[in-house]
Amino acid sequence: MSRTIHIIYRHIPIRAEKNSRDPNKSRPEWFSYQSCFHNLLSTIRNDPRGHQVKVLILFDGSMEEFLQDFIATYYANAALNLGVQFVQGGSNGATFLIALDMLRKSDIPESDIIYFLENDYLHQHGWVSKTLEVFESRHKVDIVSLYDHRDKYDFDMYADLRSKLYYTASHHWRTVPSTCGTFLLEKAEMMRDYDVWTANLIDYILFPTLQNDRGRLLLTPVPGLATHCMAGYLSPTVDWQALARQSDTQVSR
Repeated sequence: MSRTIHIIYRHIPIRAEKNSRDPNKSRPEWFSYQSCFHNLLSTIRNDPRGHQVKVLILFDGSMEEFLQDFIATYYANAALNLGVQFVQGGSNGATFLIALDMLRKSDIPESDIIYFLENDYLHQHGWVSKTLEVFESRHKVDIVSLYDHRDKYDFDMYADLRSKLYYTASHHWRTVPSTCGTFLLEKAEMMRDYDVWTANLIDYILFPTLQNDRGRLLLTPVPGLATHCMAGYLSPTVDWQALARQSDTQVSR
């Protein structure tokens, strides 16, 4: 069965934001939003199954702000085949709820995969094929995050965490109790738990609720196929700085 990954890329106007929405976390010194976006497009383009991906930019701002944002130059390149939808959410959570409602009303097939993606993630090459591989595997797959959370290894609160390991043809995956606001699932899975997704729960409550109350399974890859770009929280064992610099070099050409 051939199906599509629909990326809903939640993006806010890039003004002078250098830190996370959480002031207690900071960015790596090499981080930039443009590197993350260019890396996303590059990893899709170079993947043998990249033709099965569509990207919709969900821009939380005005047309004027969009035209002043770096992302407008990518949208202007018709060869990239990017879509854009303007919303007025005002926050990451509100924009996510708008995206849910938009997808509920869409004609996207229920077997297609939705990738809710925030704008501060870097991806490894091969993530598209490996993601489709796990969804097409023999394993029960409800929700997937491509981020191998460093905190699940290093934080005392997870000292007794037990995970079940799975494998597909080219990668290992583990069960985890929670992830951030960037994850993938089939549209049918989204609709099955629509009441929970729209309950506006904090992520560390949302995902345990889905697992404990609904029996859903959350898998993450080992090593990570993407990382949330927060200093001290990067997916381990991957040279993310090299990937970011590779994107920067390509952007500057």
